[in-house]
Amino acid sequence: MTASAEQSAPQGKRWYVVVTHVNQERMAQYQLKQQGFEVYLPMVPPPPGARVRNGIAPANRPMIPRYLFVSIDLDQERWRALFSTMGVTEVIMRGTGEAARPNPIPSKFIEEIQAREVNGLVVLKHGDRQAEAALAASLPSKYRRGDKLRYTGPTADYEMIFEEMVDGNRAAVLFKLLGRDSRQIIPLPSGT
Repeated sequence: MTASAEQSAPQGKRWYVVVTHVNQERMAQYQLKQQGFEVYLPMVPPPPGARVRNGIAPANRPMIPRYLFVSIDLDQERWRALFSTMGVTEVIMRGTGEAARPNPIPSKFIEEIQAREVNGLVVLKHGDRQAEAALAASLPSKYRRGDKLRYTGPTADYEMIFEEMVDGNRAAVLFKLLGRDSRQIIPLPSGT
């Protein structure tokens, strides 16, 4: 089967990744559902130790910020409507030009996330050292615990110590702020 015949072969419903604007995952989810799409936005509870600020309790948050998943049949549904949906910035694609189509992800990925849900929230087991080590090993990183990093920007110049990867592009780091160690989660430059 040629590549073009493979792309045009019927595939049935599959899961695809949609990227949203910052903090607009819920709006994009709502808009996509209004158009009749099946949407999955995995949510997690606030981090342990999250504090009430200005009288507002910490809210549940997306498990993977800026990403949600849509199940569609590319041959049956008007999938190009994804691009003009409020809150959506892009759809992860494969191919180029007219042959470009959304790139499917394995349904097993979605099933594994859904299997961890309790009352609509994905439960990530913190403190399970073996699971955390396996997750950290699976995330690509050129940094190791204890490595010194430097953040230089127009308003700051900080030396930080790398602790661990949190997800695919964010890391926990330690740095001195007002004479105290501060642990922060920061985005790392692409290519880490």
